[in-house]
Amino acid sequence: MTTTPNSPVEADPTSQADPTRRRVMKTAGVAGTVAVIGGSVAATSACSSDEEAEPTKDESLPTSDVPVGSGTVIEDTYVVTQPKDGEFFAFSSVCTHQGCQVTRVTEEAIICPCHSSHFSVTTGEVMSGPAEEPLAKYEVSESGGTLTVKGK
Repeated sequence: MTTTPNSPVEADPTSQADPTRRRVMKTAGVAGTVAVIGGSVAATSACSSDEEAEPTKDESLPTSDVPVGSGTVIEDTYVVTQPKDGEFFAFSSVCTHQGCQVTRVTEEAIICPCHSSHFSVTTGEVMSGPAEEPLAKYEVSESGGTLTVKGK
């Protein structure tokens, strides 16, 4: 057998070049544990935020982009709803539970996909948890077919 300097075989002449079943199982167990922990961190990182910064910039969009009886999310900062024709409301699109982005708006609720918190489309209040705090509300105005959401 040819060895190179500092190879494991040269360092310990009694060690086996072929791994034992126990060593393979131990390595696989450690690798599996690391994969599970890493996957858990990745899955929850999308739902958490160390600081819940409020949007500071204004956003504009055509009124036609917000369907009646539903709503739309603007650039992961705001969610704008139109429960009735010509009646618009704007809220933060960040769920107050763990910071996930709300993605779905129905006639009755703004829904967070991570843990199914439901918020009112007219007030942002929690309709069902686990969230306990309402979505932050923002001023929205309409002029000439354009909606403008005012940041704080």
